Order: sequence, then structure tokens, then C-alpha cells
Amino acid sequence: MACPSVITGDRFLTRSLEHLDCQAQVIGSYGYSALGQPGSLASIIITGLLTLFVALYGLRFLFGPDPSGRDAIYDALKVGIVLTLAFSWPAFRTVIYDLVLYGPSQIYGFVGDASSLGSGASLVSRLQAADDALVQIMQIGTGRNSGQLLGDTGAGPVFAGTALQDDSSTGYARLVFLSSTVGSLALLRLLAGLLLALTPVVAGLMLFEASRGIFAGWLRGLVLTMAGSIGLTLVLAVELAIMEPWLADAVRVRLLGYATPFAPLEILATTLAFLLVKFGIIWLLAKVAFNRGWPSMPPLPLMRPRAASGTTALPQQHLAPAYTRSRVERISDSVDRLVTIEQASGARLAIERYGDRQGSGGPSGDARPENSRPGAAPARLGSTWRRAARLGDRVGGPRGQGA
Repeated sequence: MACPSVITGDRFLTRSLEHLDCQAQVIGSYGYSALGQPGSLASIIITGLLTLFVALYGLRFLFGPDPSGRDAIYDALKVGIVLTLAFSWPAFRTVIYDLVLYGPSQIYGFVGDASSLGSGASLVSRLQAADDALVQIMQIGTGRNSGQLLGDTGAGPVFAGTALQDDSSTGYARLVFLSSTVGSLALLRLLAGLLLALTPVVAGLMLFEASRGIFAGWLRGLVLTMAGSIGLTLVLAVELAIMEPWLADAVRVRLLGYATPFAPLEILATTLAFLLVKFGIIWLLAKVAFNRGWPSMPPLPLMRPRAASGTTALPQQHLAPAYTRSRVERISDSVDRLVTIEQASGARLAIERYGDRQGSGGPSGDARPENSRPGAAPARLGSTWRRAARLGDRVGGPRGQGA
């Protein structure tokens, strides 16, 4: 498939954009066909990855645990997605290829018509018309040398405040306009073609957990090319909405014989500003496409629940997240926590027993066993109804005194 050649002079911008679009389509389609055909290197890699995946899946049945029903369905879906992406060109073209390469222009058509950014003509033809107007302004100049219709003083004081020469400013403006338009569109279109061509190789990486991040990055790259193409097209439409009436008015004024002393710097400032906007919006959309999720706020000290009055405060090291400490540290912290709880429980039990003994008045108080009094802790095994009197007290009774 031969793409249109780019020649100098007439319709340079149109030919350049058409050539870039053609190259993106050729790289995406023919590259996919070359990598996905039977006997190619990509097909051998995919076959090996599928064989390894099935072998590991069988080992799970032998040495367990057996996969659940949801895992089996999920694994079957993964195999189906890999085979569809790697070897089914009709399905891949309908689902991904046409969506990435032709979807942004259709979405721009809907948004442009709703926001009145489209003027009926194609965006490429409008860009070429703006470039032709810049060339015309460079040819007719700004009226500095002739000084027509500037007054009796001539052109001297009128052009004294310009920082650059008017011819240089207009030339730089066209240079920035062409380079920013062609460069930004080439970045997105060629990136889309390259990612589409690598689909048969990247599809097999979805099967395993270790390589699934590469597949996710490939998918996010396609999302970036789609979102970037839509955003860049809208930025170009806004730039043309500013430049088209300005260029038409500048050409009309010059053809009437009036000078335009401030036009070169105005058009240079406009093109430089939109140069930053074009690459800035691509960078911002890349941040959106490769974002991993919502940022989580750290817990504030005032928002933490207070510990109960009867519990023992734990050291600050236990408040650290579990994934930041090793397994040995977590085990030692668990043992330390259990020991602290056991010590606190033993001390509380001893205090309760001491209070029960003081309230009973000693041995001459309540004669019921300790475990039968309300609120008392259970006695140790074998100590129920034990004799509290010592041997000397039993011997020193009335009979002992008579002896």
C-alpha cells in the first residue's frame, strides 16, 4: 500500500497529515498481519504461552487447591480474549482497530457540531487554508517598507515597539504552526499504529500475573492515543476558530492598502501559546490514562477511634501498616501483644481476688468457698474446701493447752 508523497509548495500540510494517517494504518494492519500469521514468531510465542498456562492449570488440580468456579470461568475468558486478539483479524479490527484509528474523528464530529467548532469543511482542509493565509501574509508583508496610509510621519515610530522584525515573526509563526500540528498528530498516530501492530505479541502476556502489567500498559497506551487524538483535534479546532477570522482580516486590510504593524507578533504569540497547549493536553491525558486509582488520604490523628478504658495502649510500632513490616516482625508483635494482654488480665484478676478477701474479713468471715461467692473468680483446681488453718492452730486447742 503506497502512501501519498509529500512535496514542497502546494498543499504541504495536507499531504503531510494524509501521509501520517496512511502510515499509521499501514503499520497497524500489515504489522498485525505479519506478526499474527501462522508460523510467525508471535504465533510461536503465543502457542508456547498457552501451553505453559494449560500445564500450570493442570498442576493446580494435581497438587491443589482446586480452582473455584469463578476462577475457571475467568481463566477460560482470558484464553478466549488472547486467541481473539492474537489471531482473529475481523474481530480485532471491529473492536479495537477501527475504534482507535477512526473513532476520534467521529467523536470530534459530534462534539464539534454541538459546540459550533466545525464549519462544514474537514479539519485538514481548514488547517491547509490557514497555512496558505500565513504564506500570503508573508508575501505581501505588513506595509513597513511602503508606509502606505500610516500618516505623515511614515513607518518609523509605528514599528519602533516591535521586538522582532515583522518578516521574521511571520516566518517563525508559520514554522511553529506547522511543526506543532504535524509533530503532535504524528506522535499520537504513529504510537497508535505501533501499539496495534504489537497486539499479537502483547496479547499472550495477559495470561500470567507477572506479565499482566505490560498488557495493562499496552491497553492504557491505546486509551491515551484515543483520548489524545480527540483532545488534540478539539484544540486544533479552537486554534482555527481564533486564527481564521484573524488571518482573513489581516489579508483584507493589507489588500486595501493599509499596514498591519502588530500582526507578526500577534500571530507568533498565538502559535506559540497553542504549541504549549497541544503538548500540554497530551501530557495531561497521559496522566489520566495511566492513573492507577483514586488517591487515598492518610488517617488523621483526630479521626482515629480512642482506645477503651480497660484496654492497654499498644506501642506506636503496631500502628504501622502490615505490608511495611516483615513476617518475623509481625509474628513478634503478635506474641508481644498476647503477652501484654495476659499480663493485664492476670493483674486485674489478682486485684479482684484481693478485694474479695478484704471484704470477707479474713478466715472468720464468710465460710463459703471462694468460688461460691458472687463476683469471685473461680478457684484453682483441687483447692476447693481446703483447710485455711495452720497445723499449730489445730494443735494449740484446749487439749493442747492441758498438755
